[in-house]
Amino acid sequence: MASMPPAVVSLASLLLVFLLQHVRVVGAACEPVACGNFTIEYPFWLGAPSRLRPEPSCGHPAFELWCINSNTTACMSGSPIHVHSIDYGARSLVVYHNRVASGSDSVCRADFNVSSSLALSPFKISPTNHALCFLSNCSGTEPRGPEYAGVSSCGRPIVAYLGGSYDRDIPPAINAGNCTYNYLPVLGTEAAGSTAANYTRLLKAGFLLDWAGTGGIGDCPTCVGSGGQCRYRNAIGAFACLCPDGKLHGPTCADIEAADGRSK
Repeated sequence: MASMPPAVVSLASLLLVFLLQHVRVVGAACEPVACGNFTIEYPFWLGAPSRLRPEPSCGHPAFELWCINSNTTACMSGSPIHVHSIDYGARSLVVYHNRVASGSDSVCRADFNVSSSLALSPFKISPTNHALCFLSNCSGTEPRGPEYAGVSSCGRPIVAYLGGSYDRDIPPAINAGNCTYNYLPVLGTEAAGSTAANYTRLLKAGFLLDWAGTGGIGDCPTCVGSGGQCRYRNAIGAFACLCPDGKLHGPTCADIEAADGRSK
């Protein structure tokens, strides 16, 4: 069998080295990275306020996190939702609303709704959270009892109440008198054994979000198992697998072999 001329071999070697370096550089930007006390990895990915979203990006836009405050805190793409921790196996994360956890006036406002920060997102507030209620504008009809606690930081009478399971569409059934009230999710694990008087600690501990399904997230383990890296194509809003040939393919890099087989 005739051998290739040295010049052809050299050119092929250079092209292979370039391809491998290209894939390595593209992959490096999407490698798992530590932020605070946890690691950001797929389906989450690290973005930045001043960085344009690449095409393809390292993941679905809703899963973009920014690492802020000298890389000690992660937030959801510039939103007031900050991240305490991520459980990749359970597909859940513990988050907190920065305005609430910082003790600013959101606790004192009856119209504040933490759910509005998650509108149209792939994340759902877990039903394992409990509902922490704040009653105001009671006009002297504040409910009383050991299950209620006064809030001292608002400059006007507000009463806290720790209810059962959180439901964003169904307010807790409580004796609200003539009060108006808002209710916020808090971790069920933190609420167990707590009372309304622990409202500051409960708010700082955050609440649980779940994400489910593979819409836009894709089957990342299968892609990786086939030798690829998980990506997201912003132009068409779909998962893609970045393969060793430096190109985006379907769900897995096995598509390359299938395509090669059809072309023979």
